[in-house]
Amino acid sequence: MSMKCEGSPLGSESLPQRMERLTGSVMKRRVRESEDLVFDSYEAADSDEEFQLLAKAVELDPRNVDAWLGLMRFEPLEGEEEIAFLRRLIALGEKNLGKKVFKEAKGIFCGYLETRPYMRARARLAFRLMETGRLEESVAEHEGMLELNPNDNQGVRYGLMTLYLALNNLDGANRLFREYDERAHGAMFAWAYVMERYLAGDTGGALQALAAARKLNAHAEAYFAGLKRLPKKMPGSYSMGSKEEAMIAWEIMRPAWKNHPEVHAWLIGQCAKRG
Repeated sequence: MSMKCEGSPLGSESLPQRMERLTGSVMKRRVRESEDLVFDSYEAADSDEEFQLLAKAVELDPRNVDAWLGLMRFEPLEGEEEIAFLRRLIALGEKNLGKKVFKEAKGIFCGYLETRPYMRARARLAFRLMETGRLEESVAEHEGMLELNPNDNQGVRYGLMTLYLALNNLDGANRLFREYDERAHGAMFAWAYVMERYLAGDTGGALQALAAARKLNAHAEAYFAGLKRLPKKMPGSYSMGSKEEAMIAWEIMRPAWKNHPEVHAWLIGQCAKRG
């Protein structure tokens, strides 16, 4: 949700314009103090205080990617302008880290604290690209993040699975099933497998996968079949088999199911047979 703060020091200056001005200056960058202000903003008493802390952080260090990401909540950008700004943030993050870090940290990328702002910016870009229908571009971002950080503590694999299924890339989907073996205990991949089997033309396999998915989470089918709607405020965490897991699984996988109405219709039919 975007927010506006009264008395914003940005005035009529947009976030991209402000970045251009600050990064082009010769001011001394007080990196540590800027980082501390971002951490302080997480515990701010109200949105005005949070905004002021973030605004000061970018004044001290215009290279602070997390501070710019935070300010985007208060000075929202839309469409192509937002995507272009996120690409600038990613380029800024790459410059901050340098080629040596990318070479040395590849494979355990998020194990380095300094890489995380870059990965957060890239994850946000990947999501926005998917949200605006630029699926192939979003795939490239997701794949790039997983290549850097295959341990995937960000959960990038779930968005990528959604994209692969939306694009009917079953080879990609099956590669993820092999690399992240969690169909037997996680609702997201369990329901992804239902779709993959149906798209592969294996109706019997899809029925078996559906039975397994139902056992894993008794709440999920109502969301996937459209019998229940997601709440306005989504849960921030979940436990296996919970209603919260069902909601999050549907929210993440929904673009793939919306892209394949024939699979959705089949599931509704299976729901009706089950009563």
